[in-house]
Amino acid sequence: MSQTGEVKKDLGSLISRGDKGTLTIGAQCHDHVMYLTKSPAKRFYTDFNFNFEMGEIVGRYYNLDSPAGGFDMYDLEVEALGGKLIYGENSMPTIDFRDPLIKSPEDLRKLKMKKVDFHTAGRYPSLLKSGGLAQTDMGMVAFCSPFSLAVGLMGFPALIKAMRKKPDFAHEVFKFIVDDVLTPSVKAQNEATDALMGIGADAWACIPNLSPDEMKEWVVPYNERLEKNAKRIGVTTMNVSGDYCEERIEKFDPKILHDSFDVEIASMGGTPAIFLGMGRWHEYPLEAVRDYTEKFRKEGKSVTVTAGINARLLRDGPIDKIVDTVKRYIDAFARDHNLSIFLMNVPYDTPSDHIHAAVAATHTYGKLPIADNLDDINFVVPKREAFDEWVNTEEAKKKPPKEKERKGLAGLLWGQMGKINDSPKFKEQYADAKMSFLYNLTDQRYGALIKVENGRLEVDHVRNDEETLKNLRVDGLLACPAGLFFDFSGGKLSKIAMIGKMLSGKLKVKGAKKMKELANIMTLMS
Repeated sequence: MSQTGEVKKDLGSLISRGDKGTLTIGAQCHDHVMYLTKSPAKRFYTDFNFNFEMGEIVGRYYNLDSPAGGFDMYDLEVEALGGKLIYGENSMPTIDFRDPLIKSPEDLRKLKMKKVDFHTAGRYPSLLKSGGLAQTDMGMVAFCSPFSLAVGLMGFPALIKAMRKKPDFAHEVFKFIVDDVLTPSVKAQNEATDALMGIGADAWACIPNLSPDEMKEWVVPYNERLEKNAKRIGVTTMNVSGDYCEERIEKFDPKILHDSFDVEIASMGGTPAIFLGMGRWHEYPLEAVRDYTEKFRKEGKSVTVTAGINARLLRDGPIDKIVDTVKRYIDAFARDHNLSIFLMNVPYDTPSDHIHAAVAATHTYGKLPIADNLDDINFVVPKREAFDEWVNTEEAKKKPPKEKERKGLAGLLWGQMGKINDSPKFKEQYADAKMSFLYNLTDQRYGALIKVENGRLEVDHVRNDEETLKNLRVDGLLACPAGLFFDFSGGKLSKIAMIGKMLSGKLKVKGAKKMKELANIMTLMS
């Protein structure tokens, strides 16, 4: 997809919203948020409503396109299982690897016998009460991916030793993690928040910790196993696995990079979405990335690139290098990829000027449509007041307007479709239209009602109960379980398979001609 017009949001993007007519930028910066707001670490990492409130404030200070809150996604499952965490006075909690939960097959056997209720265990009540990662149009289920969770339960050296010396034991650990830990965790979050998408954090599964072949043997299969399990619940999961983090520039290898991208895409359910994450991407050659994505672009497929700004570069600067890195990303990818910028794991003591510069560069060079020559754009590093000054201003105290609540699929679709209301072509073609469509996810509490009237599209959630549905009059209807919906909408069902699902009653379509009109509307978003 060429980003010469509107921002398109898809399942591969981590950024929640971008309504400024520019590319979007988000940040992983929980320790920095805690530091900037002078929040006590214990409260910040145990009271998630407070955590997200502070993240929202800091996100507005930096003019980010998504809230800046976040937490230690690698620890929650371990803690819920009874693992020991170290809570620092001024830092994020960390697992106490001196005493891992799984040191032997007997430890695994005991854990299997332990029944954990993820509605009540550890910090999950606080997470579920806050809505999980539902700070965005698209509510999210949060979890630690299988490989990184195995590290959390065993320690990295012990896990690698088991994979090489006792592979049967290692496989049992991974099966336990997926079937007995992550699947119930995803289910609990779906039940509490109605979120239909899950994002797994997997920093341990990267180059050079593992080779691409090792990731294809040990990481991808269990990511896919979780995806299959979660689909039965109605949640589509994606794992951020396979990051290329080779520290030695002289060892940069395009073949290994491309193999790691294969792992990333397989771990995202086959979605052409790649992450330039924690590695030295301010120094790696970007041509190797374009070489990889060329096969998708030739097939007319939209490729999402989430381009990370390295943590050390963010903290140490200089500002000119930070700005140049953003500009370089935009010049390389923004015209024919779905690009967003992401500040990776921002250190707590990162100067605010560095973050302001990265955000301003994204919104300046990333103004849509993207300029033919970015050198023609005048960029000025912004001069901003310190956070302690800004937080006492009227601007800071003014609460942003509360967004309309859209539960479940409605929030997900609004995140995808809402920007179409800014499209002159849509407004012109559907100025006199009046039609409505219902996506009824039969295994979820809520479906999505899409209305098109007088050149505007709206999405609302509707409760999936007999009385509500009986009184609802729509022009088009698609009814099926959530997992089947994601297969259908993601193009994973062949025409023959779709007919088979319809004949079996698993997929119901009414008003096919009108549903085709909805498909025509969706093409205007690309």
